[in-house]
Amino acid sequence: MGILSWLFNRPEAAKSNTAAKHQPAQAQSRLAQPDLQATPQIRRDKHFLRVDSLSFLGIYQLSKSKKWAIAWRDADPSVGRGGHRESGLGAYVLADVSSGTVACHGSMARPNNGQVCETGVFCLEDWHFGSTLSGTFSVFDPSGSVILAKELTANIFTSGISKHGKYAFCATGNSPTDHGNKLFLFDLVNRIEMYSVTPKAGWPDSYEVDEGTGELMALFKDMGSFRYNAHGEFMDADQLGDANLNSSHYDRIILAAEKILGEVNLTDECIQEVLIAVQRARSLGADENLAWKPTALKVQGLAHEQLGQYPEAVLVYEEALALNPKIGVKRRLASVSKRIKAE
Repeated sequence: MGILSWLFNRPEAAKSNTAAKHQPAQAQSRLAQPDLQATPQIRRDKHFLRVDSLSFLGIYQLSKSKKWAIAWRDADPSVGRGGHRESGLGAYVLADVSSGTVACHGSMARPNNGQVCETGVFCLEDWHFGSTLSGTFSVFDPSGSVILAKELTANIFTSGISKHGKYAFCATGNSPTDHGNKLFLFDLVNRIEMYSVTPKAGWPDSYEVDEGTGELMALFKDMGSFRYNAHGEFMDADQLGDANLNSSHYDRIILAAEKILGEVNLTDECIQEVLIAVQRARSLGADENLAWKPTALKVQGLAHEQLGQYPEAVLVYEEALALNPKIGVKRRLASVSKRIKAE
């Protein structure tokens, strides 16, 4: 039976268990009852974890040692609703994989992106009902008690927990509120928010926390890791800039190049390095992408201009304007053209 068929064709006995409508940040968690402890409690395959006694089927994530599994279902089978919706609680299960039993289970509006550490401490994102930019990031102990819950006025982009449950983090997407485009780190031992900062490393592939130092590392698959210290200060800006310039992604190269050219007191050697990087970005595919080519030409023009290569700057500025009249180089083109006439 497929997951959708299973979710939305539950027997009537299971439907009688429906909870009341969820309010944000009020996840309902329960310890597994004694009658749920018969072995085996859980069954799982590569993608899904099933607990028949709870009429539960959901996707799951394992802890690194594979002792624990956190599973969640962003759907309410009793009313046939899943994903984006206005009502109908989802559910989650923490399973002790080593014993095949349920440690705790509960419900929340829209549970997603669970993570569990080696001690059984786990986190979940509640994406909330409706279309408002919002979410709640919650962390629980293995019994299902809430350690920390952060209600946000922005959608959650990513989240996670450190190896032994000392720290947790989440990052948000864009929002007009103070919570938009922010990176949060939480101390779970003291149950406090350590910081909320705009992520200067941008959008990494993942994050990881060093439990010894409290440093949060932004991990990029093709570039390495770059650190925020325990106060949220980004420590590796120069290293990230260099890594972006040497990246195989033309968008990262172009954005990094433009940022560097906006700095003061650059040496000609540095500007020449940026120019070479932008030209490489164009050859990597930026010229085939009409959304990126005008920006690449603009940044290349800035480099030529700062190096005093005015004829070359005019050529690329003109090409950029032909592709996008609003690219923002009309005044620069006029200024550089006057310089050439004055020589």
